[in-house]
Amino acid sequence: MAFDVEFLSCVVDKADNLKVIHSDSHFSEFTGIHPSKIKQGKLEFLEVLMPKERETVMRQICKKDSPYVYLDFYIKNKNGEYVFVYGIAQNIDNSTHCRLVLADISQSKKKGELLKKRADSMNRLIDLVESGVCLFKVNQDMHLETMYMNKSCASYFDAPKDALLGYTFRMDEYLHPDDRSKVYQAVGNAMATKKPINMEIRLKKGKEGYVWYKLGSAIHSYADDGCPIFHAVYTDISKIKEAERKADSERDMMINIIKNLPGPQFCTDIKTPFIMDIVSEDFMILIGYSRREFFEGFSGDLTHLISPDDARRAEAELLSGGENGASLKTTYTIRTKTGKLINFVDRRKVIEKNGVKTTVGILREASAAKLDEEFNFK
Repeated sequence: MAFDVEFLSCVVDKADNLKVIHSDSHFSEFTGIHPSKIKQGKLEFLEVLMPKERETVMRQICKKDSPYVYLDFYIKNKNGEYVFVYGIAQNIDNSTHCRLVLADISQSKKKGELLKKRADSMNRLIDLVESGVCLFKVNQDMHLETMYMNKSCASYFDAPKDALLGYTFRMDEYLHPDDRSKVYQAVGNAMATKKPINMEIRLKKGKEGYVWYKLGSAIHSYADDGCPIFHAVYTDISKIKEAERKADSERDMMINIIKNLPGPQFCTDIKTPFIMDIVSEDFMILIGYSRREFFEGFSGDLTHLISPDDARRAEAELLSGGENGASLKTTYTIRTKTGKLINFVDRRKVIEKNGVKTTVGILREASAAKLDEEFNFK
């Protein structure tokens, strides 16, 4: 499985103004900061952040008692453009260091923004041609009784216009249960302050169930009994809500993939196929080590868990096919933390973006039987 996402990682020192003390090649390439400058401690992470977001990001990263922090912000790339990224910040125990794994999800965000832009255009069109107009009275029991409806507004309640007039029709009975309280509060506030109402509500509409509407309303006049009469304009925004839902769903899907990649998945640089840049939680469960043990104790190098001969052969097979889009496959045996030896099939896809090649891979167990042979590990 391949994901159109570029992963970057670095380590910052929270006690030294978020100085970058280590980074992978992807971070260096993406930001255009030469690795030598990073090794010399001459880069502060704040330098590549959008100025208005620096304080917020620093506060989130330095949040106490939070081993993991999820955040999103804009980071400057090598072309000087600010790109939207999603990040996972891992505070390293017993130190002031914090590891950041970032994912460029700007393309997903652009798609979401395009959908919402289209929804805004749709909203303006709907406001012109599909608005429902009515007058309703707020009686002494805070019931919303209709006094007049145009044809469009009557259609919102799935009833002929004439049938809604000549008897008491309570609009509040069509409100979604979760919206009733906020509608009553808005009406009460308008009565007290004379300010207009602008809100989004759901109304029951026949077999369609509850449909989203935008409500704009204000006091029009007062009845003989002193109760206020409101004029109101309802606009069907169900299509807008659906467009927003799709945009949000796409972004949430991307974030969930990054937070918890399904299965034992991982990403590596094409030139160092066993140095893990990012791994899923299932990957960590598979090898039995904690993230700290694997990335600090083994520097994220999977060859520590593979016999030398096995690792050399598998690495040669992976390096033999580095073209963009190529599918790579090899096999090797991993010794887990419990000492169990498991045969795996390693399948990968080569992804190239901005001239940088990455492999995205997944492990599949080749055999569930425990190996009898002993391997000589160095």
